[in-house]
Amino acid sequence: MRLRQYLLSIGVFALLVTAVMAVDSRVRDEVNRVLWGSDGVATWDDRALSATRSVTDSFQYQGIDNGPVMVFAVVGGVLFLLMLRA
Repeated sequence: MRLRQYLLSIGVFALLVTAVMAVDSRVRDEVNRVLWGSDGVATWDDRALSATRSVTDSFQYQGIDNGPVMVFAVVGGVLFLLMLRA
């Protein structure tokens, strides 16, 4: 049961990052840089921190710009997870 919850959490996180990558090209560039490297010399944790910063900035920007849609998506996601749980 616990393994299923971990896999579900990882899957939802990957789905969210994929959705943000589809919308925001900055996030796509940062994630590609983390996964496949870049021309410059940078440590892996610096690249991961930069990608995380880009994802959080994109979430913040999308949340401010599309507030009602974000609320609807979050509430819909919570209700969907509660339906799966019952």
